[in-house]
Amino acid sequence: MCGVLALLFLIIPALEIYVIIEVGGLLGTWATLAVIAVTAILGASLAKSQGMAVLTRLKDSMTNGEGTATAIVEGVLILAAGVTLLAPGFITDAVGLALLIPPIRRAIATHYAGKMAVGVMRSANSEFYQGSNDDDPPPPGVIDV
Repeated sequence: MCGVLALLFLIIPALEIYVIIEVGGLLGTWATLAVIAVTAILGASLAKSQGMAVLTRLKDSMTNGEGTATAIVEGVLILAAGVTLLAPGFITDAVGLALLIPPIRRAIATHYAGKMAVGVMRSANSEFYQGSNDDDPPPPGVIDV
């Protein structure tokens, strides 16, 4: 896993530089820099507004006693979108903009929220089946007989 991340940290910037050079050859230096700056500013603005909407939805879900995992994952995806949009480059901008499209983001969030729920259930079940450790004292207010 660490090797994959290191490889990504080498490949993505190299691809970004290549694409920037190619686009710069087509549009010119100043137009290319302007596009990069506009996507960063627009992306930060979109990430902020959509992030606030997700926070409101999360608050409403908590108030109504509904599940919050999807809203939490959406918040993380919006944060990731903001970071990728602030990074200079067209590939990261495409990824960031894709994460800001609500149907795409919700599909990804729903998928990973479901995986989180399964992981929590497996963790809870494994603790249940292992039994309690007799060396642990009972919680406060519980009489151990």
